[in-house]
Amino acid sequence: MRRLLLPALLLCACGAPAPGEVDAGVIDAGAIDAGSTDAGSIDAGSADAGGTDAGGTDAGEVDAGAADAGAADAGPNDAGVDAGPADAGVDAGLGPDFVIEGFGAATKGGWQPGFDVYEVTSLLDSGPGTLREGLTNPPGPRIIRFTLDGSIPLTSALLVPSNVTIDGRGHSITLTGKGLILLGSDDVIITNLAIVDVAPDSEDGLRIGDPTFGASERVVIDHVTFRATGNNGASTNVDEAMSIIFGSKDITLAWLRFENWEKVLLVGNGDASQAIDAAITVSWHHSYFKGTGRRHPQARFGIVDLWNDFFDDWHMYGFLFLAPYPESFGAQSQEGARVRVEQSLFRRLNNHLYDTGSQANEATRCELNGKLDGVGLVTTSDSTAPLVFNAGCSGSTGWTRPYSVTLDPANATLRSRLESQAGNTL
Repeated sequence: MRRLLLPALLLCACGAPAPGEVDAGVIDAGAIDAGSTDAGSIDAGSADAGGTDAGGTDAGEVDAGAADAGAADAGPNDAGVDAGPADAGVDAGLGPDFVIEGFGAATKGGWQPGFDVYEVTSLLDSGPGTLREGLTNPPGPRIIRFTLDGSIPLTSALLVPSNVTIDGRGHSITLTGKGLILLGSDDVIITNLAIVDVAPDSEDGLRIGDPTFGASERVVIDHVTFRATGNNGASTNVDEAMSIIFGSKDITLAWLRFENWEKVLLVGNGDASQAIDAAITVSWHHSYFKGTGRRHPQARFGIVDLWNDFFDDWHMYGFLFLAPYPESFGAQSQEGARVRVEQSLFRRLNNHLYDTGSQANEATRCELNGKLDGVGLVTTSDSTAPLVFNAGCSGSTGWTRPYSVTLDPANATLRSRLESQAGNTL
């Protein structure tokens, strides 16, 4: 273990948004027809797991090269982004060394005056040189980095304090058995980790917010993989991959990967009043959902802004998930939540054993006065299920995005990038 006290470095601010960014004031209130496949659908052969097919695009497709070559890549530390100065959303002084978009743009994590660098040198659950020790000592802002690769078997969840960055870039680090909890912690950045098989005690992979300590604010979860193997992802064994609760706000989720986890993200769990959870704000972009079940997200109250995500073949995990809820679905808004889903891809197959009689073909839906705007949503042409968009939804959210984003077209290029780059790939 090695701790270094580093001097504060003044980071410059980046320039104006790229030409390809979305106008922050534009809201498209037009929902996709419930029974139709978007005319912009991707050719079945155009993007396999290894990349984009050389055979070209259908006549209705967005051209794979249509993304503005000069626009900044939405993915932190992706090849298109300079890994140097912080962006203009970080005030003068210290800040993260990659671009953050959305509600969490002002998050500094541990990059604050007088921060320490803690190096993890042990893969044990606790003790000298471990991640658990780095989250406990020393007090104050810190950057936690790793000097080795491997799995850390946890016997209890790791509590992440305020003003901390867990930076796994350059290494392959997997947390197993238990996950991470932010007990009202603020200014937290977690990047390039995997959280695998958090079972069998029905806990979350990552929980943000707490009934006792309240909301967490300014949180960024970037390039993290949530994976379950065998039956560990079923809701009888584990709860959400992520939950954001008790009014937590100013959160950005970017370049995440979810595999075989039945319940993905719950926004507001019903244990707090609507007055508290209405403050939740989440931006969620460039993420990949493979073989999951539901809650992409399930949003109660609050605002959730999704763009450039790939919902790939979600399905039922049993004839009943947990009675009486025979359900599987893509993105859901309920109880006054406002959800925007933009320029995203949807793919489902119709041969899953447990889907008969379920709502699994509902790609986006609303319940109990939830509102959802579906903008530029594309059903891939290798999808065989008859997807339904905006089931039960009426009217627009009336919400205007208060920030600019780097928006990629929902096409074969986006699919290939998400399949290969989402998760702990840095």
